[in-house]
Amino acid sequence: MKMLTQHARTHGMTLVEVLMAAAILSVGLTAILTATSRCLAVISRSREYQEAQWALNRGIAENPFFLAEDIREQEVDAEEYDGYVFSRQVEDDEDEDGLFLVRSRVTWVRREREFVEEVVQYVYQVLEDVE
Repeated sequence: MKMLTQHARTHGMTLVEVLMAAAILSVGLTAILTATSRCLAVISRSREYQEAQWALNRGIAENPFFLAEDIREQEVDAEEYDGYVFSRQVEDDEDEDGLFLVRSRVTWVRREREFVEEVVQYVYQVLEDVE
């Protein structure tokens, strides 16, 4: 009879063992869920930047840059493409005549934060002296 009671005690798990297994499992699940949510955030951010590049390239294609008498005519005010706003600014370089800084940019807002993607080019326009 004594043999039967010892055998019954060896089957199953104690409450401490069950609690330890639950704690280890919860730590593992928390780590997996945290990693998954971060991966999804990176995928979302990557998609936003890809769409921003698309809007920037579309804005550049629809408003090609070419040298004209007045290079300031190449400026583009805000044009919206599916929530992304394209613009182009032309600035004089203060150090050298005929050198211009052209900024083509796209901006967008997500979760009350503004993001910007920008392409900067230097353009040199030879100014002819009129006598």
